[in-house]
Amino acid sequence: MRQKKGRKILWIDTEIQLRFVIFTIITLAISCFIVSSITFNNIWIGLSEKILKFGEEIENIYSQFGKRFIILNFTLIVLLAFLATLGMVILSHKVAGPAYRIKKMLKELQEGKYPEFKLRRGDTLTSIVEELEKFSNQYKDLVETVTNVIEIWKNTEVKDISLNIALKELENKISHISFKKKEVEDEKRI
Repeated sequence: MRQKKGRKILWIDTEIQLRFVIFTIITLAISCFIVSSITFNNIWIGLSEKILKFGEEIENIYSQFGKRFIILNFTLIVLLAFLATLGMVILSHKVAGPAYRIKKMLKELQEGKYPEFKLRRGDTLTSIVEELEKFSNQYKDLVETVTNVIEIWKNTEVKDISLNIALKELENKISHISFKKKEVEDEKRI
């Protein structure tokens, strides 16, 4: 969980987490409605057969019993919805946190930085982060190789114009990455 001014923040990626919570609440509400209806119907049928001998008082009993049942049921549904929401926020935090961190890592890679690939203990998506780290290492090796080729090209005289143009284009495309790499290395030294 991220911390902001000494408190933990559970809502990391609202879009992902809100979908989890809404799905859970809808599923819970439908389940509660079905279970409550079946329970009410079964209890009332059994109860009405035993009470039939009382005659007209059955309507009063039904209305009193129905009101109490509805109030109790509604209270329990609200309580369960609150607990389910809290549970889903905490569980989705284990997905939204890593998703947020992966997004940040990808942004840093685009900027030419080489981020640290770590997640908190217990987070999900660790296999994706491991693959992303492998990709980053290959990307880093590729950038270093291309930078070396460009340096060698600058120090040699190549008579092939098409090769010169291709290498110059490559240098232009990779210049921002190499520049950022030097900035990151300078920051690490400080």
